[in-house]
Amino acid sequence: MRWLALLATLQAATLLFVTAAGGTADATPPLGRLLSRHVPILVLHPAEQLRPVPVEGFLSDSDLLRKAGSGWEKVPGPLPSGGADLRLDQRLCRAQDGVVATSCYVSAQAAHPSGPVVYGAAFRARNRIDLQYWIWYPYNAYSPTIPPGEIWQVHEGDWEAVSVILDLQGNPLVLGLSRHSEGAQRVWPKVKRRGLRPLVHVGLGSHANFFAPGAHRLDSRFVEPALISVIEAYGASPVDYAGNGRVVRPRLVPVTAAKPSWMAFAGSWGEDGYVHFPGNETIMTGAGPRGPAFHEQWQRPVREVLSWPRG
Repeated sequence: MRWLALLATLQAATLLFVTAAGGTADATPPLGRLLSRHVPILVLHPAEQLRPVPVEGFLSDSDLLRKAGSGWEKVPGPLPSGGADLRLDQRLCRAQDGVVATSCYVSAQAAHPSGPVVYGAAFRARNRIDLQYWIWYPYNAYSPTIPPGEIWQVHEGDWEAVSVILDLQGNPLVLGLSRHSEGAQRVWPKVKRRGLRPLVHVGLGSHANFFAPGAHRLDSRFVEPALISVIEAYGASPVDYAGNGRVVRPRLVPVTAAKPSWMAFAGSWGEDGYVHFPGNETIMTGAGPRGPAFHEQWQRPVREVLSWPRG
């Protein structure tokens, strides 16, 4: 979910639930119960090697870097509040190695055993409530083929999100799923779910979120059209693959814009991303993703999700 970051000044919050970006905190019990009630269930592709995990393992394995004239230089920690000019760099693995680096990130994460989590916050905006669930993967390794071939796009660190939009009585209305540079929405009666928990199918490698399994063509509303054209020029199908593999029921971890402290870090969660096509040198594609509080979905709760196309 890179390229969703909004480079804005972080407005600190000190309570669990907020009414709107930068608004007054609302810690009423019903919001807490609603947030716990709708935690998404994630369905991974059978070939997926990574799963949603806590960020602490990645943080402990990462250096904090600042761009200097001679390149990126290590700076002392701890992770600051702000720091938009900084980035994290997982010191054990190299994104430039492409899809083959996936096993390195899997091994690094395995050294920090933990159950799956989602990071949740609730926002009230006028007559709607936005329950946001943020999902962290240590690596994004997309390829249009299974198994991965010489066409791939990768970046270190991957923040994805699921939103459940409710009315003020707590009735679910819309499900919003992050997908590459934006997202898609669907009315609640058409959402697959287990009880009140939405069922979300996760794209192989990219971790884009879908309402159903299958081969989903890359959409020019979410993906750079030039990338789609180049993939087709090499004879591959520009699709995300979502399947019926491991079912993940993550634990909810409540967050605010300031707590835990890593939520206030405004820099990039990972080194530069890369893309590769057969017969060409690997191309650097820009900075890694920003944290949840620096995405438009967080900055414009409810409004951002309802601006997404129907999926």
